[in-house]
Amino acid sequence: MLHRYHTALVSSVLASALLAACGEPVGEIEFAEPEVRTLEAGPAASSVLPEPLLPAIAPEGQRIPDVLRCLMDRGVTLISAHRGGVEPGFPEHAVETFANTLAGGPMLLEMDVRRTADGVLVMMHDESLERTTTGTGNISDLTFAELSGLQLVDNEGEVTPYRIPSLSEVLNWARGRAFVQLDLKRTVDVEELVGAIRANDAVSYSMVITYTLEDALRAAESDEDVVISIQIRDQERLDALMEAGVDPARLIGWSGVHREPEPEVWNRLIEAGIPPIAGTLWHIDGEVEASGDASVFQTFAEGGVAAIATDLHWTAYRALEERQDTVGAFRACTAD
Repeated sequence: MLHRYHTALVSSVLASALLAACGEPVGEIEFAEPEVRTLEAGPAASSVLPEPLLPAIAPEGQRIPDVLRCLMDRGVTLISAHRGGVEPGFPEHAVETFANTLAGGPMLLEMDVRRTADGVLVMMHDESLERTTTGTGNISDLTFAELSGLQLVDNEGEVTPYRIPSLSEVLNWARGRAFVQLDLKRTVDVEELVGAIRANDAVSYSMVITYTLEDALRAAESDEDVVISIQIRDQERLDALMEAGVDPARLIGWSGVHREPEPEVWNRLIEAGIPPIAGTLWHIDGEVEASGDASVFQTFAEGGVAAIATDLHWTAYRALEERQDTVGAFRACTAD
């Protein structure tokens, strides 16, 4: 299915071709540079981008962990689309990619946050620009205005019309549309990211991904409500969080990237009231691609995980639909 942006472009080209075939003078065709769109206001995006199949709105007074616990009670495991749900024509971390993903079904959106030279938080995994943009150099050496002149490149190496969005743009677009996981990169202080979530009124639909106990505790101290994802694979890390007084109701337990299911790790988190998220990235994803057998995603779900982080978001989603009603449960758990 063509994205609306692509449909408009194809229609323009076809129209020019038809005029030329009919002998009408068409003159020299000029292709304008793609417009740098500002999504700060939120509603402006909805006139261009497809809307999600279902809105992502936590019931009043609840946050992402509450929604995940509700889904777990209904036997449903969500898919977490790594870097937003990359597909041909839809590059990492574009708002257009996020919208394209959620138009097909409810998922979590995982994305990475970096800092520009002038202090703007932007969505990008790599520090270097070469792999995913038309630019060169490092994000931290360039201003947001300079980055805005670049185009994003998809995983097939094709240049797209899409641009690097700021965190504020994404959070404003995501309000009422998406639950987002924000992966903290080295150039961003945890307090800065927590502050941005609070400033954009995004606490109910965002979580901060941390990797160290220190960062998790700093996030907890920065804001009493912000949701924190932290890797928890052993009782020692879990005990340290509880002893520090971190409320498990605001925690998501990242159990890591797995080579095989590890239900004993997930059960430890579930018993503590913490929804576990497991990754099948690279290793298991590669085996699924090679074999065509996606039943492992069902095995992970049967093991009790709240969500599965994967690059094969639609393969995993379809595999889980054989055991669960994602849409029905998501609708029930996000209704006030």
